[in-house]
Amino acid sequence: MNGFWENKIDEFIYIANKHKVRMLMVGGGAVNFHGYQRHSADVDFWIETTDENFKKLVSVFQEMGYDIDDFPDDVKQQQQNISIKFSPLDLDLELITNFSVNKTFSQAFDDSEIVAVKRNSFLSWNVLNYEDLILSKIKANRSKDLLDIQQLKIINKK
Repeated sequence: MNGFWENKIDEFIYIANKHKVRMLMVGGGAVNFHGYQRHSADVDFWIETTDENFKKLVSVFQEMGYDIDDFPDDVKQQQQNISIKFSPLDLDLELITNFSVNKTFSQAFDDSEIVAVKRNSFLSWNVLNYEDLILSKIKANRSKDLLDIQQLKIINKK
């Protein structure tokens, strides 16, 4: 991962925590957390789609220097995700509004695990738990998701 992107994603997580944005790491980042190290083209967070959480996200992006006052209705109605590209060569930050694990966001958040890392500063964020990650991969049913399931089950012996 290149340094600029890592700094931008760290900044996003740091400011999101400061504003108490409710979000869960899902996708390839969650797969890596649960033990199967693989490359992903983006970093995915499932966000809670309440008015309060959207207001917090607006504050995060404003603090990061983006000129934003609100999100489009398609985003608020869970019909469109938020994709951020920090530079042409970097990976995307994907904020997912509609994610399927047979639970509400709040239930999945309550069941999530917390990642804590020390880089230039202390960062922490919530990650989808193992069982919910496996279910999300089953529902997605793409070849890479099926490989993720296979490898995660071998690593976690489940």
